[in-house]
Amino acid sequence: TVDSISLVDGTGDADNYSISSGQTDTADITAKTLTATADAANKTYDGTTTATVTLTLSGVIAGDSVSSTNGSTFSQSDVGTGITATVNSITLTGDDAGNYTISSGQTDTADITAKALTYTVDASNKTYDGTDAATVTITLAGLVGAETLTTTETSTFAQSTVGSGITVTVDSISLVDGTGDADNYSISS
Repeated sequence: TVDSISLVDGTGDADNYSISSGQTDTADITAKTLTATADAANKTYDGTTTATVTLTLSGVIAGDSVSSTNGSTFSQSDVGTGITATVNSITLTGDDAGNYTISSGQTDTADITAKALTYTVDASNKTYDGTDAATVTITLAGLVGAETLTTTETSTFAQSTVGSGITVTVDSISLVDGTGDADNYSISS
């Protein structure tokens, strides 16, 4: 609706005319396009490509309430540094979200770090042989899904002489890469 209108006298003829307001027509107000900057977070290996990305929105008009949620993925699920994380979808939320639009596709890089495993030890009895070498069975805990790994380890008895209830210590332990997953985990003795 035209709320008010005035004739401008640039030629000296404005006084010869009159005009009234109140005329109407229709037009559209389209959503304002926002831009977003992605900040991907590092994560510990979990067997998935799911990424956590925080978006900083640019272009929101002061006083408007607009925020976002997103679905993002890493380009790989395995451990690595500088892995590309891509924002696949963005949903704008907040009271004024309907006034804006945004496109996905933003990227950033982050790291996927090795998941630390724990283990339990089952030491085997042995017949005296003059050494403190021990044989143990290692049970890993913390593997993702159905992944399996084996270990190599060196273990020793606290003494080399006959006795009962002797403490056995795992001196070193390594993950064996038979499945390609060993690099996704860490373990310490």
